[in-house]
Amino acid sequence: MPSPPLDQISDPIHDLARLPARVAAMRAKILEAVESGDIENLRAPLEWNETPPVLGRAGDRGWRRARSFAEAIEALKARSFDGEGREILALLAAIFEQPYAKVTRGPVVTYVWPAFAVRQAPNPPPETRLAMLRCVRFANLTLHNDIGLPIIERLGIGADGVWHYFYSG
Repeated sequence: MPSPPLDQISDPIHDLARLPARVAAMRAKILEAVESGDIENLRAPLEWNETPPVLGRAGDRGWRRARSFAEAIEALKARSFDGEGREILALLAAIFEQPYAKVTRGPVVTYVWPAFAVRQAPNPPPETRLAMLRCVRFANLTLHNDIGLPIIERLGIGADGVWHYFYSG
């Protein structure tokens, strides 16, 4: 049996002009909601998808897949330290300030923010470590991965503009 294909992960990309148009449009729609300061405004980019994106992992406390866009908003509020979604909006803003990575697995291409969520090396420079901490949920500040780096929130948008996920990992 052949082994599954390995992910091909680009170096961090700073140039937003290199994003496919649909990916750039989804990013812009999410940022528009973030800038409004109201988590309810994330409903518009969520509804651009046919189904809600994955907003957690099966092992996460209290996680379950949102079955509707309304449930997705409620799940984001529940994950937010303040219970209103402001922490989530701040995280999304911080994540999109960072460079992204293009991740290719077979024929599937996903654009992932921040790039350091998928391409980590031990002992990053202080400015990178600070950027990483801006992309960590308050509840996860004391948690670290197997190489001692913080558990970073990540967001993935497919090359077709579909928002696939937003979770810690």
